[in-house]
Amino acid sequence: MQLNLNYKEMPFLPYHQRKDLPAKPGIYYVGNGDYPVSYIGFSHNLRNRHINHHRQSEFAEIANAVIHYRVVTEDLLDRIYNLTENLRRLEKQAINYYQPQLNKKAVNTQHKLSLGGVYVQTHQVATAGYCSHFDAEDGEELAINTSASKISLINKAIANQRPIFLIASGNYDDYVRANYHNFSELIMLKNEKEKIYILISCFIPYGCEVNLSYELSHIVYGGNYKIFIEPYIILNNQPGFKEFKRSYLTVGFTNCEKSPFAQILLNLGGFQ
Repeated sequence: MQLNLNYKEMPFLPYHQRKDLPAKPGIYYVGNGDYPVSYIGFSHNLRNRHINHHRQSEFAEIANAVIHYRVVTEDLLDRIYNLTENLRRLEKQAINYYQPQLNKKAVNTQHKLSLGGVYVQTHQVATAGYCSHFDAEDGEELAINTSASKISLINKAIANQRPIFLIASGNYDDYVRANYHNFSELIMLKNEKEKIYILISCFIPYGCEVNLSYELSHIVYGGNYKIFIEPYIILNNQPGFKEFKRSYLTVGFTNCEKSPFAQILLNLGGFQ
């Protein structure tokens, strides 16, 4: 997929008019007359992305800020197999060229949470595109592979501003095939018959929509939070994980707040 990424040839809006952005997938730049490209991102829905962007407070501090954008046209959408990967590739291309300063700046950390729902989703390494998470930025959109029957739970997490934890599962060979690059962490479990479970991300959601790239996926927006666990955490040897796995990691997207392991997840994610 090819798009014209020259900001001088892109349509633009003043930042305070961001609600008028098209509700379409594309690449966007945030900046002003002095620094036209201070931040670069991509989205499956440009308008929704900027309802509550994870760097919104920083964008608001840019004097006379504007958003340049380039949408993916309908004819291109009909020919694209993996929209997310194509947008991510274009985003990286633009970042490498413009070197925007805000993309290099760390995202603010999470605040503490009171009691409430704790949501989990397990992604199979071999089928869920796990390797794509390694290249994602903090605050980026995440795909949750779940059926439409779970959308009410996702909306509840959004409405109550409760954390979502994404857990990858697979055996050692699955991680090898998915280009997982920290093999040293997994060597001790290489010959285990049990699957390896890794906590890869956690975030407070603020929006959701159907992902047109995959039939059963939903794009969930990550909000004002650092979403990726660094380094990734192997859960197999965490206390209480075996019971938690049997009860909660076989039912798809679900609320696990009644499990004692929910407190461990909150601690691992920095919410407690």
